[in-house]
Amino acid sequence: MKKKALSILLALTLCLGLLPAAALAADSDFVIQNGVLLSYNGSGGHVTIPSTVTEIRGFANYMDTTVTGVTIPSSVKKIGSGSFQGLLEVTELTIPDSVTYIDSYAFQNCTKLESVRLPRHLDFLGSYALGDCPALESVTLPQTIKNMGAGVFENTQWVKTQGQFPTLNGILYAYNGGSSNVVVPQGVTRIACNFEESFAEYSNITSITIPEGVTEICPSAFASCVALKEIKLPSTLQKLGSSAFWGCTSLESVTIPEGITALEDQMFWGCTALKDVTLPASLTSIDSLCFVSDSRYNNGMVGIPLTGITIHGAEGSAAQRYAQAAGYTFVADQPAAGLPAASGTAVPATQTVKVLSTEYNEALGVDETVSKDVTFYCYALRDPATGYLTNYVKLRDVAQAINGTSHNFNVGWDGAAGVITLSGEEYQPNGSEMIQNFTGEQAYTLGTFTVKMYGEPVILDSIVLTDQNGGGYTYVKLRDIGRVIDFNVAWQDGIVIDTWNIYSDAD
Repeated sequence: MKKKALSILLALTLCLGLLPAAALAADSDFVIQNGVLLSYNGSGGHVTIPSTVTEIRGFANYMDTTVTGVTIPSSVKKIGSGSFQGLLEVTELTIPDSVTYIDSYAFQNCTKLESVRLPRHLDFLGSYALGDCPALESVTLPQTIKNMGAGVFENTQWVKTQGQFPTLNGILYAYNGGSSNVVVPQGVTRIACNFEESFAEYSNITSITIPEGVTEICPSAFASCVALKEIKLPSTLQKLGSSAFWGCTSLESVTIPEGITALEDQMFWGCTALKDVTLPASLTSIDSLCFVSDSRYNNGMVGIPLTGITIHGAEGSAAQRYAQAAGYTFVADQPAAGLPAASGTAVPATQTVKVLSTEYNEALGVDETVSKDVTFYCYALRDPATGYLTNYVKLRDVAQAINGTSHNFNVGWDGAAGVITLSGEEYQPNGSEMIQNFTGEQAYTLGTFTVKMYGEPVILDSIVLTDQNGGGYTYVKLRDIGRVIDFNVAWQDGIVIDTWNIYSDAD
């Protein structure tokens, strides 16, 4: 028995000795700083990443042929841009459920990759994360994924076998058909979520009908559909992404349904045939460069406006104010919109906001977020029906609070034209910032001047308080300025201004 046991032990020892060295990769094979994996320098095979890693920013070289498989530990939460790009011999991939963020090009051009299971709690999947993986046939997607970039599964066998309207969990993420008159099937609740930019660049489509039940359409969903003349949007729609109709040069008319609160950036850029637009009373914001044929640079970007447009909407609505500022014809053919009284009394308030600014630390190879608390001196209007207060903050105070971040902006005044100008430049203070200009209740008037960004009008509801010397101070709603400048305002145990992330209507 002893001899037999020794023989078995010897055989096991020999088998272990035949295992690929990469399966037992030493920690010295990895460059890791503060839990961030920057590169792998081992001999290849199936590589197991150490459990000390919480974020992956780099792995093997592009077009690597030595790595055949990768085990990612459950300690990893984030996979950075291009981390595993071009691993030419990897065939199967399992990503642990601890990962919530996968950045752009993370696994792009892994040409032999056949299957992938994405983590259950994934929040973000970046552009082309699995693009150009032609052998990819099996994909397991979570139901809870929130944000996806363009071309995530571009040039994969999986997309090509999903039928005319590839749909998962109610999300239509691509269009594989060839019809000129497209009718999206019932059961779809979101279009693309920016998976494949949906119908973008289909030059033969002349009409699209979106069914009731769809609540969200991704950015650039119909971009460069140059033959598209007609689009029917459902009454259930709540969000229409930026640049949705960018370059739709044949689009003649469109009706935006009630419930949409914002026309996002570059919505109708280049829609030179557009003549009739119906906008709902729910609309509160029309972003810059929304109705332009093109733009040019002249001491800052300037939009070249579309011409000959008639806007239909409600009397007193944001649509009417925009049409007047842009010089478009306005037709009041909807019920009047409710607005605060043209004048009244505003009550004083203070509001402490956490401002988050994220920058890349080159020395450490990581993103670092800096947080600071800012207290605004506000004035609020009381809703006569509910008694709730809506705070308005000084426009220049917001500019000062986020100056030096990725979304800083400057505030100017064109006195001759009576126009407030906004530009994406460093803020130039004038000494009126972060000062309590008034005490006690104050009379206000609604702001009636035009606000322009890049030379084009934007909707920015405001109130004006005037001091004893006749000086006027403009107050705006924080979420409105976040929407116009495109930084996020959210509630996280208090109000947070996040200058790293773009604006979202979600709380």
